[in-house]
Amino acid sequence: MFRRLRPLLILLVAAVALAGCYLPARFDAEIELDRRGYYKVIFAGYMVDTRLYKDLKEGKVQGAQEVEEVKKLKADIERDPDASDFGYIKQGYFKLKWQREGDLLKAKSVTFLRRNEHILGIAYNKETRLVNILGRSLPKSQKDQIVQAGMNTTGELRVITDTKVISHNADEVKDFPARGPRTKVYVFRIPNIYRATPQMQVSLR
Repeated sequence: MFRRLRPLLILLVAAVALAGCYLPARFDAEIELDRRGYYKVIFAGYMVDTRLYKDLKEGKVQGAQEVEEVKKLKADIERDPDASDFGYIKQGYFKLKWQREGDLLKAKSVTFLRRNEHILGIAYNKETRLVNILGRSLPKSQKDQIVQAGMNTTGELRVITDTKVISHNADEVKDFPARGPRTKVYVFRIPNIYRATPQMQVSLR
């Protein structure tokens, strides 16, 4: 699904509270970490606008109103130059691809989708030269609320890196000799929203 990735980092899949806006529904994400500090992040899959989903389910939005809400949704997503392939499905669900690459040493942080819609995040500390995951975790009560409303999160995140990994909670770690003797793939499987937030810390020293 993804082409070869060159560059650096870490991410975090954070659920969005029902009161929030965008929630990953089903996705495939991949990041490559490079010792030089370059990164490439790709997220592809389906998301749900939780507010639109709720309003449709409760009958507050119907017919032509939904069409107008979808126009607003599309405009909001497409104002991000890194977003593409938007396609509305139904009931607030839409498909999306998001891709960004660059030099983390200059950028310092990368956030998908944006700061006020933090779903995937990476941050670099210049003093320690550590890369840490950004994001928020939700209390079980909020996760229960999302599931009870009929939504959930499932997917897979892969981190490919030749950096020194300090900590992680991946489900599987595999060698990737095709990309070099030091390169490994860290696989994070998310069967549902209750899975612990994928997290990882690496050193660029």
